[in-house]
Amino acid sequence: MTPERWQQVEAVLQEALDRPLHERERFLNQACLNDAELKHEATTLISAYDRAGDFIEESALFQDAEVLMNDLPDLNIGRRIGSYQLLERLGAGGMGQVYLAEDTRLSRLVALKILPDSFVADDARLRRFQAEARAVSALNHPNILTIHEIGHEDSKDRDTHFIATEFIDGPTIRELINQACLTLEEILDVSIQVGSGLIAAHAAGIIHRDIKPENIMRRRDGLVKVLDFGIAKSMESSASEEIRAHTEAGVVLGTVGYMSPEQARGFKVDERTDIWSLGVVLYEMLSGRGPFRGATRMDTLVCILERDAEPLFNGDSAETNHLQEIINRSLDKNLDRRYQTVDEMLADLKSVKSKLVFATPETNQPFAHLLARTTKDEKTFRAGTRSWQKLAIVTAVLLLTALVATLYLKRNRGTIGGYAVATANSKLYKNMSETERLEFVAEQEQRISAMMGDRAVKLNNEAVEAIKARVDRYASRTELNSQATGGDSLNEIYQRAVPFIPLIARSFEARRVPVTIGIYLPMIESAYRTCHESPFGAKGLYQFLPQTARHYGVGIDEMCDAEKMTPAAAHYIADRMAELGEDAQSMTLVLLSYNRGEGWVRDTLRELRGTPDFERNFWTLFAHRDKLDESFRKESAGYVPTFFAAAIIGENPRNFELTTPPLSSLAK
Repeated sequence: MTPERWQQVEAVLQEALDRPLHERERFLNQACLNDAELKHEATTLISAYDRAGDFIEESALFQDAEVLMNDLPDLNIGRRIGSYQLLERLGAGGMGQVYLAEDTRLSRLVALKILPDSFVADDARLRRFQAEARAVSALNHPNILTIHEIGHEDSKDRDTHFIATEFIDGPTIRELINQACLTLEEILDVSIQVGSGLIAAHAAGIIHRDIKPENIMRRRDGLVKVLDFGIAKSMESSASEEIRAHTEAGVVLGTVGYMSPEQARGFKVDERTDIWSLGVVLYEMLSGRGPFRGATRMDTLVCILERDAEPLFNGDSAETNHLQEIINRSLDKNLDRRYQTVDEMLADLKSVKSKLVFATPETNQPFAHLLARTTKDEKTFRAGTRSWQKLAIVTAVLLLTALVATLYLKRNRGTIGGYAVATANSKLYKNMSETERLEFVAEQEQRISAMMGDRAVKLNNEAVEAIKARVDRYASRTELNSQATGGDSLNEIYQRAVPFIPLIARSFEARRVPVTIGIYLPMIESAYRTCHESPFGAKGLYQFLPQTARHYGVGIDEMCDAEKMTPAAAHYIADRMAELGEDAQSMTLVLLSYNRGEGWVRDTLRELRGTPDFERNFWTLFAHRDKLDESFRKESAGYVPTFFAAAIIGENPRNFELTTPPLSSLAK
């Protein structure tokens, strides 16, 4: 549409909006006489504006009410709704008021959203909302807010409908954007985690339709959660349901500024709408401002429909060019040119993240400071651009340095599974001094953690000592010792693993579980013996109890079959990851849950949450093991250190005189 044509549309539009509803049709017929295209465009925008206005005004009313309510005592505090005791009011929005509450049945904190009377008064609308909410509650993913219950309580005064969800202790992304505190690494990490949650939702046939910074929270441990599927919709909705939903304020349209062009026009939407909204959030995290802004809601809608987002980068480096391409593709108004799936977008985001060097001082600074600009202060933006240009030069130099170092390592040390190996220190472990052993174990623990996921934590001396003690114990199982004791040598044990690695790699990759977990769990569980049976009745390569094996589709007579047990173990670990998380720190809890059960892990973390230096990982439990039960102190406290010891030896065979290659290299 040409600027002149748009001015004509906008003039008709503004005049129509100023008229009462009953006069608009007659006005449009007169103003658009003999110009059917002009009338169609104006009518479409008026319809979108009215629906968006209803939704936003509803939110605004709640915000105004919230200001007033903050000045008054909240009579709901202390009230009991079902099994939930309301403790504190957290906020309000178009979908109701949210309270911090205690679930008195399970003694846990939850967020309880009470739906407004205006929403529940429409039975048909409420039923559709409940059906979609139940579909969302079936999603089991660490980056999607867990819905515990969708219910209602009848009383003499009123019928209260509520949704109980997990309580997230952390800020929204909106708060972090306002604080201008997000680094580039954090921005990419947030985007990737949100994308991971959307992949799970889309796989279940659910689109969110309201991805925005307010609906994304980051816990204190860094885990990102997508909230408020309140206007989510099944992609399998019938055409009649979709048309009927179009008339409902706040059901089809999300929030102006984050909605896609097809969403703004009231057309049927699919997962590409969520991709657009995630692109808007990425743009805003990078720059501190939205890509589509106008003085009014209508102006913002016009920007979404007619104008392109202003570029953030100007060809400074290959990495920033790639990032700009991701933004451009996610915000393409042509649906066929936009990313078709979130998987595609995530692959590009992960590629950028893997290439950028985050250790430089500039990238550890809040990124919005480098790119933030306002129409009133172009000088600030130009200064930020110069800073980014300097950053690009520094990054290029460091990347070149890293490349040279990598080539040197490959030539002089070798590589294992894509990681540079510290075997230039080719000294045998048995010949190392105690100090050298500690340094070796600390370095290799970090490498194993990186193979398990992002956000590895640097261990303190006590934790490193615990791993080293298990490495020492394994290393003592030499050929000579094994002949004297009648047991298997370390070399014989790791040799048994070799034929299982391809099966392990296929099974664990299919469930998106780090293959490292699949390779070394059998070492500490069964020493790679397919029919080993414990005194407690656990059996097989991965030591399942019979009831667990049955649950994962393995019969009692099949527990010695590695072809059956390995996929079942991968499935089991994937389920634990869905409950506990999938970054490197969470994976230590997943490992512990294999030994103690995920319920015990969650309950224990809750008990220790108030302790100093609390982090959500195994090492917090290890540091406070004197407060935990005797079973943990005597057995479970050594489970994760033993896993790391097994992996360190298996990935550094030369240092331990093994004849096997690094086991992870066999999974390639």
